[in-house]
Amino acid sequence: MNIGFDATNILGHGGIKTYARELVRGLAEEYPDDRFTLLSTFSGSKTRKLEELYDHLPNVTVRRAVPHRNMLGDGLSGVTKFLSGILWRSASRNLDIVHLTDPYGSVVLPSKFVATVHDIFPITLDEFRDSALRRFYLSRTPQILKNARAVITPSAYVRRSLQEYYPESGCPVTAVPEAASGEFHPRCRDREILERYGLYEKPYFIFVGRVDPRKNIPRLIEAYMQLPPRIRSGNLLALVLSGRPPDLEEFRNRYGNLLSGNGIIYIRDVPQKDLYYLYSSALAFVFPTLDEGFGLPVLEAMQSGCPVIASDLSCVPEIAGKAAILVDPRSTAALMNSMGLLAESLVEREEYMRKGLERASCFSWARAANETMEVYRSVTS
Repeated sequence: MNIGFDATNILGHGGIKTYARELVRGLAEEYPDDRFTLLSTFSGSKTRKLEELYDHLPNVTVRRAVPHRNMLGDGLSGVTKFLSGILWRSASRNLDIVHLTDPYGSVVLPSKFVATVHDIFPITLDEFRDSALRRFYLSRTPQILKNARAVITPSAYVRRSLQEYYPESGCPVTAVPEAASGEFHPRCRDREILERYGLYEKPYFIFVGRVDPRKNIPRLIEAYMQLPPRIRSGNLLALVLSGRPPDLEEFRNRYGNLLSGNGIIYIRDVPQKDLYYLYSSALAFVFPTLDEGFGLPVLEAMQSGCPVIASDLSCVPEIAGKAAILVDPRSTAALMNSMGLLAESLVEREEYMRKGLERASCFSWARAANETMEVYRSVTS
C-alpha cells in the first residue's frame, strides 16, 4: 500500500505533532514493504527537515504538494481553500488512502481519508460554549464523520464521546492508544542541564504542557503555594510551558508576581533532549488536567522513571491505570496532599516509579502502527 499523510503541520512541539511523527516512524519500521508519502507544503526548509527526520527509512517519501493554510493570508483564505482542494485531489490520486492526523488543522478534507480525532473538548466543555473554536468543531466534526472512511481516536474515552454526541453517525471509530517515544527513559542527573534551568540545588515537581484552560495550571500553582512551609521551602515547582506566544505572555503577566521568589520556575522553549533529563530528575510529575484525548505527558513521565500525580477525569485513568496517584483536579487540597505525600515519602516515590515504568511498557508505537494498519486495510480491501 501507499499511504499518504498530511504533513503540513507535523514539525515542532505539541502532542498531535508528536503523534504524527512517531506514527509515521512506527509504520515505516513495522511495514518496510509499504510506502508512506508525506504531503508537505511548498516550503523548501520544511521539506528538508522532514527528509532529515526520515532519511534512514527508505519507504518514506516527502513531496511538496499542498499549500500551507496561511499561504495567502487570512484575507484570501477562500482562494487557499479552493487551491487546496485541487492540489489535494492531484496529490492523493495515486495513494490508497490519506491519513489526516490533525483533521481540524487541515484546510480541506480529501476524497478518501482516515482521520485521527484526538479530542472534542470544545464541544464537551462548558468553558468553550460561546467560542469560535466550538463553532468550528461543531461544523468540522460532522464533516469528518460523514466523509472519512474510518476514524481513529487515541483513547476509548474520545471514542465514547464521539458516539455520545453523534449517535447517528455510521462511521467506524477505533481507539488506538499512543505511546511515549523510546527516548524517554530513566537517566542520571545531568548537572549542566539542571543548572541551566535552576533545578539542580533542590528537588522539584514538574508540569509539562501547553498554556490552556484545560491544563488547570492556576490550580496547580495554588496547590503548591498551600504546601506546608517545610515542604515548599525544600521543593521547587517547574512549569515547562509551550503554546502560542500571546498565551505565554498573558500567563506570565497574570502570574508574574508568583513566578519570582516563590519556588516556581517558569520555563519555555525547552529542547527535547533537555526535557528527557527534566522528567527523569523530577520528584514527581503533576498533571491536573480537566480534559485530555490521551495525555501523552503521563506516559512520558512514567517511562522516564518519574512518579505521577494526575487527574481522575477524562481519559487519564484509562491511560495511567493504577500506576499514578489520581486526584480530583478541581480540588486544591487533593493536589496539595498528594504532592506533600510524594515529597516526604521515598517509599511512595519508589513505588510509583516502579508502577509507572511497568505501565508505560504496555504502550508502544509498534503496537499503535499495527493497529492503525488494520484500520487502513479494513477500508481499502
